[in-house]
Amino acid sequence: MRWFIFIVIYILVDIYAFQAIKTLTKNPLLQGLYVFISLAVLAGLIYELSFFGSSKMMEPPKMYFFGIFLAVFVPKLLIVIFMFGEDTARFFVGIFMKVAGSDQSFYMPSRRKFVSTIALGIAAIPFASLIYGMVQGKYNYKVLKYALEFDDLPDEFDGFTLTQISDIHSGSFDNHNKVEYAVNLINQQQSDVILFTGDLVNNIVDEMKDWKALFSTLKAPQGVFSILGNHDYGDY
Repeated sequence: MRWFIFIVIYILVDIYAFQAIKTLTKNPLLQGLYVFISLAVLAGLIYELSFFGSSKMMEPPKMYFFGIFLAVFVPKLLIVIFMFGEDTARFFVGIFMKVAGSDQSFYMPSRRKFVSTIALGIAAIPFASLIYGMVQGKYNYKVLKYALEFDDLPDEFDGFTLTQISDIHSGSFDNHNKVEYAVNLINQQQSDVILFTGDLVNNIVDEMKDWKALFSTLKAPQGVFSILGNHDYGDY
């Protein structure tokens, strides 16, 4: 039932966001492209939320679909916020014109193109960011180094080094070479201890099956320690 409600919300958001497209262009090809993409995403969403796509295993095709879904849906939410704000203003302007004017009929001013333009421009930011993150950003590994000092830290920890890694989400991986590079990069730090602070998988433990041997090569003199994250024990 909750998925049905979500699909209804998606459709309503889609229809409302379409008003911005209609305001900016009357080109049937551009409007048709919007409708086609929206229907394709809706069909994929229904498929994934039905028993056909009931597996919790986040395999690459499923992973990329939900990435595309977010890249499409989140910008539309932003567009709706702008459109709703404009429609609210239009409504009150219409009320004022009816009360203050001589014409007793009520009508709302037409939408302005610059509002729709701003809405689409801002919506393009999360769209581009999500697409980049889905394709390339997840492999954009960086090493950040910090020196920590505490007045009550025992002398035995002077010069002690640790490497913290987190949020691996192994079900999102689809490139062995890039993940191997990350593991080698961690080992190259030659830290005294390695700490993993949760979210080894997205949904189920089977996601780690193809990566277990690779991550088993992580080594540190004082050991490799791990805790569970919400994705490791949560029912998502």
